[in-house]
Amino acid sequence: MDQYEIVHAGVRETVPHVKEGSAPTGETDAVAALKRRKVLIAVLVVVATVAALAVTRLMTPLYEAEAGIMFNPRELTLIGATTQQGTMLPSEETARKNYIAIVRSRGVAEAVVDRLQLDKLPEFNPTLRPPSRTQVIVDEVRTTISGWLGPVLDYLPDSMRKTDTSWRDGELTEERLRDEIINRFLRRLETSSSDASRVIGIRFLSEDKQRAALVANTVAEQFIIRKRDQELAGAEVLSRNLTQEVADLNKDIQDAERKVDERRLALGIHSDASMKALNDRMAELGRQLTAAAGERVRAEAEFAQAQSVRGGGDAGSAAQVLGSPLIQRLQEAAAGASSRVAQLQLRYNDQHPQLIAARSELRDIRGKIAEEVGKIQNARHNAVAIAKANEAGLRQQMDQLKAQMARASESEVDIAVLEREVEAKRTLMPQLTQRLNNANAQIDYLRNQGADTQVISQAVVPRFPSHPPVLAIMATAVVLAAGGGGVLAVMLERADHTIQSTSQLRSITPLRVLGTLPVARRRRRSPAHSVVEGSDSAYLEHLRTIALRAGAAGPAPVKVLLVTSSVSGEGKSTAASSLARMLALSGRRVMLIDADLRAPTMHKVLGLRRNRGLAEFIQEGLGLDEVVQRDEASGCDVIAAGHCRGASADVVSSLRMQELIGHLAITYDTVIIDSPPVLAVCDAHILARMADRTIMMVRWKSTQVSTLVSALQRLSDDNVPVDGLVLSQVDGKKYSVYGYSDSEIFSSGFRKYYTH
Repeated sequence: MDQYEIVHAGVRETVPHVKEGSAPTGETDAVAALKRRKVLIAVLVVVATVAALAVTRLMTPLYEAEAGIMFNPRELTLIGATTQQGTMLPSEETARKNYIAIVRSRGVAEAVVDRLQLDKLPEFNPTLRPPSRTQVIVDEVRTTISGWLGPVLDYLPDSMRKTDTSWRDGELTEERLRDEIINRFLRRLETSSSDASRVIGIRFLSEDKQRAALVANTVAEQFIIRKRDQELAGAEVLSRNLTQEVADLNKDIQDAERKVDERRLALGIHSDASMKALNDRMAELGRQLTAAAGERVRAEAEFAQAQSVRGGGDAGSAAQVLGSPLIQRLQEAAAGASSRVAQLQLRYNDQHPQLIAARSELRDIRGKIAEEVGKIQNARHNAVAIAKANEAGLRQQMDQLKAQMARASESEVDIAVLEREVEAKRTLMPQLTQRLNNANAQIDYLRNQGADTQVISQAVVPRFPSHPPVLAIMATAVVLAAGGGGVLAVMLERADHTIQSTSQLRSITPLRVLGTLPVARRRRRSPAHSVVEGSDSAYLEHLRTIALRAGAAGPAPVKVLLVTSSVSGEGKSTAASSLARMLALSGRRVMLIDADLRAPTMHKVLGLRRNRGLAEFIQEGLGLDEVVQRDEASGCDVIAAGHCRGASADVVSSLRMQELIGHLAITYDTVIIDSPPVLAVCDAHILARMADRTIMMVRWKSTQVSTLVSALQRLSDDNVPVDGLVLSQVDGKKYSVYGYSDSEIFSSGFRKYYTH
């Protein structure tokens, strides 16, 4: 159903209900919450500012003096790192941190305290300082609380029950007192330095301005003295270590050289020429071995040829293979003898003496050839044996020479390692000597000139105290108070479960929202008087809108209109009286009935009598003309509540009441009934069934969400229809800045429409 649609009397929502899952809390927009609670935030800021100012007035003022020192980043190499070639000098940042640590060291603090006798001053010695007024008050409060909580404190450990008051009672030991004095001194000492600067600022806070400058300058002087002593001691230690290392290095070089010579003598190697001779001998043996191997191969080939000839083959091939002239002549003789044998065989038989002689000669020649071949073979076999023996001898010499060279090479490796060690130590010797000279030069420089740190600015006596920082403390208090106030505002808004806007009403229930009813300008007078006087046009315009949407105005107005609420104090009587007067002033005949018989207020609002009213009309049977009163200001007829005897529900549910409503609906243009709250009694449930329209008033930022939900659920359980809701007593100025979806209805731009 559209919220701007005018629903006629015959059409009603039968059962009002609440949306499921509707949030029971109000809107929590952070910006709107800050705007709504700006007064609270402002009060917190003012209180925090005043408190911060009061606290600064209770603090002891301290004066700050600053001295400046500048350092040279020259640093000695660390002791024990003399042989580490890759060691890097410390950076300026490291040097600066080291210097700051020295400035804030307990050694410097003790030296300054002893030199200036600060332990004799109450500012640093707690036993000499009388308790302050604040401390006395704190002690009195602690004593009082301890007296109240005495039985409880008996069960606590001694460490939790006792308070350390030994400083004021003079029970501090000398060691603890000394430690406390140094700690108080260090708490007053501060240092500062930027990353791109070699200057260190030394600041000191004191209750006395002269003492602040004196302590700052003394700290700078003590730092320079301790820095010089520290560098001098380090340089002397480094010099002694370097001297010892130089001596040890000389001894190591001599020992290494002696080991090299001893090793060479043991191997018989006196110089590089010996190794060259071994290499030349090895080359010569290689050449001889190669020749011997070739000779052996040639002898073996000739021996194989001789073997092949002896094993078979003709004489011609033997002569060619063996290359012997004698064999060649014998072969020629054998050929001639063989020719003669062949000729004789043709002429003679086998027994012929000439043939026998020829054959015998041939055998002799061949025997000589075989004998000569055997000799040659034996000679070549001997040549093979001799070649193999020569080759074996050369190989043995080669192996012996290789073994000798291997032993020499291994020794040369060890000797080379020893020589490299000697060379490395010889190379390191000039470096150590140079560093020793530098260390000695630095010792002389420190003894004559001092450390490379100087005071570039002396601390001057300050004119004004620098502590406590009043502006910083007050600014912090303002920021914290504003932040805390903002958080508190948001928390309060989250904890506020009241109805704050019409959009919230629509999120809770699907019922029509008829509009808002602002607070009247003149709060001391009833809004009903503003309707008559016409002094609050904004209130009248919102009231006319509600009447139009509720159907009480327009071409076909409803006859009976019931106005109720969840609880009392939500403005139902004010809205009913204002609506009745407005309609009456517009020319309609209006009857206003005060049906709230338990707590009637209508007669007070309109200035009428209560003695005769609705209760007397129902219970005593009085006539209508006897109970109707006239509102002279608007012309509206009114029936007051009267004095009810018995249950009010019996009165409003009677047949005479129904007849009265029916008669008035015929006689008057509009009948407006002011009923009791829904959650108080069941009268509204009964009267709603007699009315054409039922309006429920919801007070802005007063009615709880749970209260409204409970009332709507009760009406829903009884099947009582509700036709609309009105958000009453709205503060237009606050509503316009809350950021609601309909905040524009109270904006300043609409004021021109509300002029009188």
